Amino acid sequence: MLLFRQSDQDDAGRACGRTQWAASRPLISAALLLLVMAGVPVRGHAAPGTVLFEQKNSATEGGFTGMLDDQDAFGVSTAAIGDLDGDGVGDLAVGALTDDDGGIDRGAVWILFLNLDGTVKSHQKISDTEGGFGGTLDDSDLFGYSVVALDDIDGDGVRDLAVGAVSDDDGGTDFGAIWILFLNPNGTVKSHQKISTTEGGFTGELAFDSRFGIAGASLGDLDGDGVGDLAVGDARDGDGGFKRGAVWILFLNTDGTVKGHQKISDTEGGFTGTLNDVDIFGVGVTSLGDLNGDGVIDLAVGAGGDDDGSKDRGAVWILFLNPDGTVKSHQKISSTQGGFTGTLSQGDNFGRGLTPLPDLDGDGVVELAVGARLDDFPEPRTGAVWILFLHPDGTVKAHVKIGANQSGFMGELDSGDVFGGSLASLGDLDGDGVSELAVGAHRDDDGGADRGAVWILFLEGPDALAQCRDELDEALLALEECRARADEDGDGKLDESDRCPGTREDQAVDDAGCSVEQFCTSFEVRRGRDAFRCLRADWRNDEPLRRRPRDCTLEWKGEGHGWSAFRCTAR
Repeated sequence: MLLFRQSDQDDAGRACGRTQWAASRPLISAALLLLVMAGVPVRGHAAPGTVLFEQKNSATEGGFTGMLDDQDAFGVSTAAIGDLDGDGVGDLAVGALTDDDGGIDRGAVWILFLNLDGTVKSHQKISDTEGGFGGTLDDSDLFGYSVVALDDIDGDGVRDLAVGAVSDDDGGTDFGAIWILFLNPNGTVKSHQKISTTEGGFTGELAFDSRFGIAGASLGDLDGDGVGDLAVGDARDGDGGFKRGAVWILFLNTDGTVKGHQKISDTEGGFTGTLNDVDIFGVGVTSLGDLNGDGVIDLAVGAGGDDDGSKDRGAVWILFLNPDGTVKSHQKISSTQGGFTGTLSQGDNFGRGLTPLPDLDGDGVVELAVGARLDDFPEPRTGAVWILFLHPDGTVKAHVKIGANQSGFMGELDSGDVFGGSLASLGDLDGDGVSELAVGAHRDDDGGADRGAVWILFLEGPDALAQCRDELDEALLALEECRARADEDGDGKLDESDRCPGTREDQAVDDAGCSVEQFCTSFEVRRGRDAFRCLRADWRNDEPLRRRPRDCTLEWKGEGHGWSAFRCTAR
């Protein structure tokens, strides 16, 4: 159930009626009392970054009908690939690094075509035996450990995909590789290009157990040559010490080969931050867009083994880049740096999953979602996600933690799920103006041990109610002027001859002199795992203008003191 307050609207289409707000409070309080007595959980307007509701996709939930086997680790990586099939809804690539198609642990990638509510409409698998992929995979390559949505680098109108195979043996044991997959709109592979120490024009030096391809991020056209570029994590690189880690910036050609590269590590690329042994810098990588406004894309890099505060709590480095891929400056975020005040514990592995989120709090600055996949609340290795609200300098101004029974998340998480191991910003699936978040939990046991799952989180954005109230306040003078103009005969009453100038002839005139069209939520109600919210509604058409995937039906509940109450229920 939801209650809506009726407001007036002037001829410019702006909501008006601050005086009605005070009059409605007693009725709202009475309604709240009735809800509480009925046992319905009632909460106030949720904070930006909290979860309104969630949808799980696994072997047993969400409409996903692909065949997962035990230990497939579906969800180890996720990437939003835009609207690949052209149905108006964003789609998702999901890695399953230990899939056994063609041989043991060769790996696979699933392309999920989504519905508005985050369930799966259909899918396409890409593996050693499916999806038109003609590349050669060997046992234990772990193809799918990372997936990265690229720009359309070959210019065919379809987005392309980079896939990490971290245990590929080109050049040496577990050196790693990246596959560039040129996709068709149905999710199959049109062609491919491998990047390793022996293929694809890459001349960087890798070493034993480097795990090149453990993470990646699309950088857009960093060098301005018209072709999208790619950042690749190399978390066990030994520059400066043992497994300190590195990131490679790959400048690509249109065929997916490498025309040049820049390494960022403890000893290269202009990076002056302090890395220690086993920091595994590069275990997570994501683009932040142009965070500091200098016209160059910036990068967030996870160091899951960083020991700030205690062993393996993890950290994230914000790297402000130059167009040549070197680092101009940096900002570290950890338990002890960068303004982050969240509580991390030993072994949380903060920084493994990373993704930017479009501005959730309305301050004009992108947010950053960070996984802490080994977070121990409420049980060991359950996992969690932190939403970091950033300043343009890369420091943290506020945060929200999402985990088991935290910040509105009501999904069931178990020990060892590693929720937060991968993250992807999906864009606005449901049309409410707020981006959704995909969260991998690749050790989830739905259907069998470690088959994996992906959660779609529908997040709260800017405080819509506060914004609506601001609009009402701003429109107060316009309303008063409207009333004064409408009461032309000066009798203090409005009749059919008294209209606000500029209104359409077919609009009804209410007792305040303006058309009744727009409503704002007064509070939200959550019942079990179903969340309902209608932000705005058209009273005359009885139709929500902005809605969550679960449709709402507005029912007229009476009128009093210039406001109206509606009930919003699931169809």
